[in-house]
Amino acid sequence: MIINGIDFDFSTLNANDVDRMLAAQTRQQERARTEGSRYTPESDYPAWLRFQCRIFMDYLDEVLGEGASEKLGLDGNNFNACLTVSKAFAKAMATEKASVNALLHPVEGDVHASAAQAIPAPMNREQRRAAVKAHPAVVDFRAQEAAKAARRAQLKAELEALDNA
Repeated sequence: MIINGIDFDFSTLNANDVDRMLAAQTRQQERARTEGSRYTPESDYPAWLRFQCRIFMDYLDEVLGEGASEKLGLDGNNFNACLTVSKAFAKAMATEKASVNALLHPVEGDVHASAAQAIPAPMNREQRRAAVKAHPAVVDFRAQEAAKAARRAQLKAELEALDNA
């Protein structure tokens, strides 16, 4: 992933990278809860800014690799620089996601869309049930087969009733 022109060995499409990112998020949020009460903008604004910077820099170093925050020009003092890098990181992740979405769901009328094979994203049970409820036109083959079997049984019973009459 390229952030501010620097290439990092990180991808939101790599499950290990995403696991590392989520774990780092959890650790930094916990750190902010436990240590953050010592720093408030009202009591010591510069210390609060440095604390915010350290939390973000440690997060980046954990997610993108040791020294990533330094490579991105962060020094632990400039909160504006941290916000700028944070936006660039979010934009890089969104760009990566958009490029994958374009491959999975090609735009109608796109010249290359016919050449691209759309790959459906896997769904869990809850998502499949929601999809069936949202799109009742989708055929449920098990229900269809059960309805056919019930109709066969009904017709068979009617035939037996006619034969016995």
